[in-house]
Amino acid sequence: MGRTVLMGTPVSGGVAMGVVRYLDVDYDSFIKEYIPTDKDGELARFVLALKNAKADLDEILSEGEKLSAEEEDIIDMHLMLLDDVGFIEAIKRRIKEGLGTPASIQKAVADFKNMFEGMDDEYLRDRANDVVDVGNRVLRKLLGMPETKVEGENLVIVAKDVEPALMAGFSEDKVKAVVLENGSKTSHSVIIAKSKGFVTLVGVDVSKASESDGCTALVDAKDGSVVISPDKGEEDAFAKKCEEYEKEAGYLASRAGDPAVSLDGRRIKVAANVAGPDEMGKAAQMGCEGVGLYRTEFLFMDSEDLPDEEKQTAAYRALLAKAGGNLCIIRTLDIGGDKKCRCLDLMPEENPFLGYRAVRICLDKKDMFKTQLRSLIKASAFGKLGIMIPMIDTVTEIKEAKALFEEAKKELRGEGVAFDEEILFGIMTETPASVMMAADFAKYVDFFSIGTNDLVQYTMAVDRGNGLVAYLYDYFDPAVVRAIYTIAKAGKDAGIMVGMCGEMAGDVLAAPLLMAMGLDELSMSPSVAPEVKERIRTCRSDDVDLDKVLSFETAKDVREYLEGLLNKGTC
Repeated sequence: MGRTVLMGTPVSGGVAMGVVRYLDVDYDSFIKEYIPTDKDGELARFVLALKNAKADLDEILSEGEKLSAEEEDIIDMHLMLLDDVGFIEAIKRRIKEGLGTPASIQKAVADFKNMFEGMDDEYLRDRANDVVDVGNRVLRKLLGMPETKVEGENLVIVAKDVEPALMAGFSEDKVKAVVLENGSKTSHSVIIAKSKGFVTLVGVDVSKASESDGCTALVDAKDGSVVISPDKGEEDAFAKKCEEYEKEAGYLASRAGDPAVSLDGRRIKVAANVAGPDEMGKAAQMGCEGVGLYRTEFLFMDSEDLPDEEKQTAAYRALLAKAGGNLCIIRTLDIGGDKKCRCLDLMPEENPFLGYRAVRICLDKKDMFKTQLRSLIKASAFGKLGIMIPMIDTVTEIKEAKALFEEAKKELRGEGVAFDEEILFGIMTETPASVMMAADFAKYVDFFSIGTNDLVQYTMAVDRGNGLVAYLYDYFDPAVVRAIYTIAKAGKDAGIMVGMCGEMAGDVLAAPLLMAMGLDELSMSPSVAPEVKERIRTCRSDDVDLDKVLSFETAKDVREYLEGLLNKGTC
């Protein structure tokens, strides 16, 4: 294959050079060869395929010493999907209707995939990929397809997608980079790739590399490029670049535990966004101080019944116990009509992003909300806790939520339950209303946490999952930058903590701007924490001319200004 350049979106930084291993699973040809039996026979085949798929995942888990806690959690989630009654019955129903087993699996997968892709939360939306992965695993067992094996050294994996279980099996000593057509920062395969330290790109048109197996590839996550079959001079120059990157990565790792203190003495707390207690070890290793966002939705979404006080307390306690005394901010239930939740009878909505969701549900179902608040308060005896209420639009919502919080504390005192009386009570600021009312909201809470993912979506009136308007989804847009500044100033004027837990918090380009705005905390994926902390250490808190940035009229202007500071070595 001649020299070819591909472009994609970096999701795990670095540079890597290796040999292409092109993965392509041809389901269609196996389906064409599939000979069906009668309906009973097809049901029996499906049940056996399901059993064998579970056995595969159980075998992977049995090698737990080779898996990270994060990887084990993801495999566990796939096993849960294979036990999902709704998913299994949807397939069986179609088989009984005579659709055919392969088509029944594919149709059920497509329906569940569409449901997840319509969800608001990016993390939950990416669970659509997990449904596809699980369905494909069952399909392979049904069709008698061999499982993919990756052999060789210094490999660059190129594929449309890689299932999490397969990604978990990739050797960190043998695989250097992963180049995918599908996936995002929050898809499970990418999460595993990042945890293993693979240089990772997504959004790459891999069809152009279909003949590249065995060729040399240069992967640069700094500019999002993949060069296949480079010339000798290009390869030699890139090898030197790889050596320099290894030195830089080693330096960042050695300083990960040091605090993020600017050149003029301003300290910024760098915390972690985590999905479970088992991620705390990696977060601490990457230098994160506690948790800036812990989602509680899965406690509800994975259950047929509302999780009781005991179950919730145990989950929150486990997280706090592993935080080493650092603050853990736990977000209360953030769910709506766009998310499947068996334990809540939520009706489908025409416009769920603007509908019955988050705090609106909690204040309507006060018994459920108080159970969660009681659980959180009880868990506070085991660490430093911040409770964060999402989707706040009015002062009335804050007052009602806070009244329930105080009521729950009063009940627990009466029951003789020990808890921390200094629990922080805060809100997510993620809507235009919360921007305009920030100064008023600050009177009633202990902290703000800016959720930039939703703030961009609501401020720009853009569906971030719609490719036709994706160009509008940019947290460097002046409207968003000014909104963040308004929130930060309101918090600073009121003397409360202001943090950020969206994707912008983990962007090294944004770090000096957020520091100049006065943010106290940045919460992010642990893997990017060392680089963000080092960026802060190389800046002064006044390096960014805020007046100038706030006067810009385009996202391009904002980005070019910040890139200029970086390129000049100003910060």
